[in-house]
Amino acid sequence: MSDVVIRVRGEHETEVPAERGTAHVVVHAQGPEPGPVRDRVQAAATAALAGVRPQLDPDAGPVRRLVVDQVRTSVRQPVHKGRPRPPVHHASVSLSVEFDDVARLGSWLSELGGIDGAEVRGITWDLADGHRREVERAARQDAVRRARERAQDYADALDLGPVAARSVADVGLLGGRAAPMAARAFAAAPAGDAEGDLGDLLAPDDVTVRAEVEAEFVVAR
Repeated sequence: MSDVVIRVRGEHETEVPAERGTAHVVVHAQGPEPGPVRDRVQAAATAALAGVRPQLDPDAGPVRRLVVDQVRTSVRQPVHKGRPRPPVHHASVSLSVEFDDVARLGSWLSELGGIDGAEVRGITWDLADGHRREVERAARQDAVRRARERAQDYADALDLGPVAARSVADVGLLGGRAAPMAARAFAAAPAGDAEGDLGDLLAPDDVTVRAEVEAEFVVAR
């Protein structure tokens, strides 16, 4: 008799305390003349980063990464009672700074409170690279184990005996004959609430690491 094929999906999810935080900040200004508005934004951004740049070290921290976008400008023509008003010029620049030290991140955010036009839009949390790889690897392995358990449950319900793995693949790839024993894992770190106060923003969220696989098992009959 032919083998019985059992196709299942396995998932595993774990939550790990965050180890790194990336602050997303926007510095903005507005006024009647474009030049002074742009100058104010550039000066405020320079002040905001004055205490960050000396700490930038991608290998040792505490600032792992710094991204500064170009200054963006725009102009708005307000209208009052059907009559045009003087134009209002806007300028802004976005900053993203990744810290591996929550205390130093908090100190920097406190400093931003004294800089006119600096606004914290949120914080995203993550794991250190090496630890992330370890957690993702463990999650993938647990997802495969869950898939095997599920397949065995089906086989037991039909009194078929022990199952044997035929293929394991990323979700959505099994139909395309993906290479055996592949899997995927990804981490989701909720962003800080842009409307929350500083205390809320500095309460690190756990990083959720998930892994999902699709698998085929067979039982000889």
